[in-house]
Amino acid sequence: MQRLHDRPWLRDPRRALALVVVVALTVRLAGLGVRVAHWDEGRVGYWILRTAASGHWEYRPIIHGPFVQHVTRWVIAVAGASDFVMRLPVAILGSLFPLSALLFRTRLQDTETIALGVVLALNPLLLYYSRFMRSDLPLAVFAFVTFGALVAAIDTDRRRYLHLAAIAFALALTTKENAILYPVSWLGAIVMVGVGAAVAARRHGRDPIDPVRSGLAAAMGRVRSWGRTLLLIPLEMLPVLVFFYAPRSPDPDAGLWSALADPSLLPRVVWDATVGSAGAFADLWLAPDMHAHPYAPYLAHFGAVLALAAAATVVFAVVAIRWHPRPLVAFCGWWALSAVVGYPYVADIKAPWLAVHVVVALAIPAAIGLVAVFDRLPTVGLDGHTVATVGLAALLVSSGAFVVGSSALITYQQPPHGLNVVAQGGQPGGDLRPIVEDLQTAAATNEGADVLYYGDIAVANESHNDQPPAASNWYDRLPLPWYTEATGATVTSAADIDSLPADPPPVVIADSTQRDVLHARLPGYSVREEAVLLRPGPVTIGAFGFEYELGGQTYVFFVDRAALATGG
Repeated sequence: MQRLHDRPWLRDPRRALALVVVVALTVRLAGLGVRVAHWDEGRVGYWILRTAASGHWEYRPIIHGPFVQHVTRWVIAVAGASDFVMRLPVAILGSLFPLSALLFRTRLQDTETIALGVVLALNPLLLYYSRFMRSDLPLAVFAFVTFGALVAAIDTDRRRYLHLAAIAFALALTTKENAILYPVSWLGAIVMVGVGAAVAARRHGRDPIDPVRSGLAAAMGRVRSWGRTLLLIPLEMLPVLVFFYAPRSPDPDAGLWSALADPSLLPRVVWDATVGSAGAFADLWLAPDMHAHPYAPYLAHFGAVLALAAAATVVFAVVAIRWHPRPLVAFCGWWALSAVVGYPYVADIKAPWLAVHVVVALAIPAAIGLVAVFDRLPTVGLDGHTVATVGLAALLVSSGAFVVGSSALITYQQPPHGLNVVAQGGQPGGDLRPIVEDLQTAAATNEGADVLYYGDIAVANESHNDQPPAASNWYDRLPLPWYTEATGATVTSAADIDSLPADPPPVVIADSTQRDVLHARLPGYSVREEAVLLRPGPVTIGAFGFEYELGGQTYVFFVDRAALATGG
């Protein structure tokens, strides 16, 4: 029987990966707008729309880097605001991610290169967060491309890969603040690989310093050879960083576009985009209270996410690390371990999307392990390895079923809260689509205010919510503000029954405890209640016995259908 790498149709990684990209694009775009916006998608999406309306933008570290904000705003300007369009830029990046496997062809067999593309296309975590408007997947893509370009530059001695690495890492820095953790992990992994080489040399009776010495000599040789190119890298990265981080303003004397027209404004804009943004990042994300939480529960949650949504990737990576050691595999193993240990400490909430940064580190070992197991299957005999090989074969089949089944469950349906550790607690668990349709109808047909928030979710001045931090009550509405803004609905508030207008808008939203109070004042309105996860909060999930970010409350929606039907 042929081994996997002997099959003719797997000898052309470019053609095979093109097919993988088509599959990746299909599974990411299918039903992309079905799931109601997550709490986080709702707040960022709302602020993207408000930025587009006002023309004012500045870096706000609480909503992370500007890449997704700017790119999504540009796509919405062309295609309109919807859940599908909001998620489209990240989905396209996730679909193209498998092509990055080609950067590792000098270290991988053709079949391993293709397997790497498959892992990047179909891992459930990468798939789910490719269908989610958030910055972690773009960060993982750009950081992985940076790593691949550096590997290709070292192996081929072609400077063009250094330029690719510079641009890719600059883009990574525009996505999310934890981009700086990638080079930290990489440096730590290099040290540990060096330590491993020294230990292996000593075990075989050689001088343990020799591998370290030769590695340093090779590195210094590359630095001398690439001297001029390395000096250009900061100059290549700076325009990317300034373009994305520079403030935008309709004021003709401020902002990026004004600076391009008047070069005298450029130094201030560059300063704001670089030093100013770095200061804002440090003030928020390096503050001690952002990480003032017990470590063990966060580590347990992180492990649970990997166990439930990346089990196959983890197991096949372990196969490669244990039985198919290579310097690249060892490097990725240490990189992944540093992420597993580090992210529970630096995280401010129990966020399953952070596990994406472990999956990309494990992707290369997982691809090697996957091919190794598949190649082992035809040679199974009655020897001591039979049980292990058959077990891994069963895992291969079951993991494929898990990838398909779990991805379909968590990605293409509105997930019930408490059952889906990947979706995170800010994902609405109720069926909000009928309410969203009512909001769209109100915005299209009604004159005057379209939506009124009543009681505890009332806000004194709606314009104060245009940029973070918004009024505290406003966050309890999420993700509804994204839908009211996307549909162009006019929003107002009433804190109590005395401030409720005599002729209320056709849609009134309140906490369900206010149902009886409002029912008497809104005759003729139909009533709908939904348990909506509008704001994450801690609860305990079943047998796992650890806290997880779930929460929310039941909201009541009063809708004047007669007014919607008549446009009044």
